[in-house]
Amino acid sequence: MVDEQNEREPVSTGRRAAPEGAERHPLIDLSRDPNPGKPDHAKPDED
Repeated sequence: MVDEQNEREPVSTGRRAAPEGAERHPLIDLSRDPNPGKPDHAKPDED
C-alpha cells in the first residue's frame, strides 16, 4: 500500500510558509542536494 502522505510535499503553516500552491524556490530545493544528510556547510565540531 502506498502512503499518500509520503508522496505529498510537507505542509508548513508557519508565518514564513509559502502561499498554498506556490512553487518551491530552486535555491532551497533539497532534492538536488549532492550530499544529502551531510552538513557540508557547518563549522567542524571542536573536540
